Amino acid sequence: MVARLALVTLLALGSTAGAKEMPAPTPEEEVLHLINHYRAAAGLPQVTLDATASAGCAAHATYMRLNRDTDAMVGLHAHQQDPALPGASPAGAACGKAADLFPGVSDLPTAVDGFMAGLYHRRPILSPELARIGVGYAALPDGTLMAAVMFINAPTPPPAAQGWPVAYPGRDQQDVPLAFGLEIPNPIPGGGHLGGYPITLQFPPFDKVTDVAVELVDAKGTKVPVYLSTPEAPATSFGQYGVICAIPRTLLDAGARYTVKVSAMWAPGRVEPRPQKVERTWSFTTIGLRKIAATDEAGLLAAVGKPSLVRGTVKYAAMMDSATAFLSFEVGKPKGYELVSVIVPLAIWQTLARGAAPGAWIGRTLDVEATPQLVKGKYLNLAIVLASQLRAVDK
Repeated sequence: MVARLALVTLLALGSTAGAKEMPAPTPEEEVLHLINHYRAAAGLPQVTLDATASAGCAAHATYMRLNRDTDAMVGLHAHQQDPALPGASPAGAACGKAADLFPGVSDLPTAVDGFMAGLYHRRPILSPELARIGVGYAALPDGTLMAAVMFINAPTPPPAAQGWPVAYPGRDQQDVPLAFGLEIPNPIPGGGHLGGYPITLQFPPFDKVTDVAVELVDAKGTKVPVYLSTPEAPATSFGQYGVICAIPRTLLDAGARYTVKVSAMWAPGRVEPRPQKVERTWSFTTIGLRKIAATDEAGLLAAVGKPSLVRGTVKYAAMMDSATAFLSFEVGKPKGYELVSVIVPLAIWQTLARGAAPGAWIGRTLDVEATPQLVKGKYLNLAIVLASQLRAVDK
């Protein structure tokens, strides 16, 4: 992941005695800073916050909150307001049609990170034509947020070739995340949920892009299998809009360098476009794992949303439901959450436990490679998707 901007309180210039603290950034400003940080990594200009659009997005977030348990929030329906439903408004409807949406997210920066970890939600953030954004949110009873980020392009777009194509992760970028973020529609074949951080090369949305070839290799030159989605052969019926996307078929390794090669034929513009061959080769390095003890509350809270290696001793274990096991670590008496639990899909649990019930692992010390997520302000979850992410260290 691009490291989030450190949103620190700055002191006004002058003597220490006369210095005044600047006000903390608003949630909307945090989103703006983070989006501009991602754009800078891609070599794109900064954008600004639009107050009118933000008001519309707040209205749409409220609409999502009021209708959260209805068919209006299923799939892509959340982007289209029904005028007959509670909270519907013209301003909110305008946001919904032109926004990335995240229903039920812990905080707004996490929503932006999630948008960037997908194919379709990343595209508007990294458009050279983007000029302004609107940011809105509404809180649910459990403290999570309905979030909406609207994108407004400049009235006069840049020339056809200016700023295009846009590669992400950027050239020589550091601290790139490891995993695909999951999104609707799902570009992973068969509705799968396992994939590495997506790699994209983005062209103007309505230009013709054909004859695409993508190769991803690790530092040893070994090819990494990918799911490829292109404007010519899109993964879903949802519009690809000029984006070439390669999703590694498994998680990327932590602290590893990868090189991507992309070639394609691009016909820029709409007036008598002349196809030209585009070839790009660049490298990036993934984020290293933070090593944290399950009893380190401050360390875990600081690691929310960041790939980590967490070591803990199992205090309680059971089946969460018929498809999921969980292993809760000993954590003392934390104030920021109630439980730290490893969330294990049943198929992976069967591979790891070889027929044993979850309770058989009580008392064992484990290392878990996962990205901590704070759910409902109560549960700090370490979800795994591969058996190799969970290892016993007490043997």
